[in-house]
Amino acid sequence: MVELNLVGRCGLYCGACGIYRAYKDGGEYLQKVADYFKISPEKVRCEGCQVLTPNCWGNDCKIVQCLNAKNFQFCYQCPEYNTHNCEEFEKLAQRYLNDNVDLRANLARIKAGETEAWLKEMNRRFRCPNCGKPLPVSRINKRCYHCKTDLSP
Repeated sequence: MVELNLVGRCGLYCGACGIYRAYKDGGEYLQKVADYFKISPEKVRCEGCQVLTPNCWGNDCKIVQCLNAKNFQFCYQCPEYNTHNCEEFEKLAQRYLNDNVDLRANLARIKAGETEAWLKEMNRRFRCPNCGKPLPVSRINKRCYHCKTDLSP
């Protein structure tokens, strides 16, 4: 089953977003994310970019706010994205490139209508090789927080 609500508007696979994973998985990872942002665990909430609720973290996302203001669904629809002049997107894209996630390549696949295949690939990619449970892009402490498997390269 493909979860279309996990198609990030910036090209991130929401199923591997740290906020989404913390909210859905809870436990020690939720606490680490809350501690990192210096907020209560109750404030770490997200259902995915395509189905933001009033309490979702994504409502405060500058990219989501920009897209909403311009009436765009995805960054690739914006002229500033196409000319590499969107500072927020470029900063975010560089951060994820450091984790081997290419937001531009992801958006190109979404634009090309390959969304379902892309979602299936991402769902497989961001899982623990030992227990098979989902993991975020940024793997805090390089260990699976489900089974404690070492994820170092």
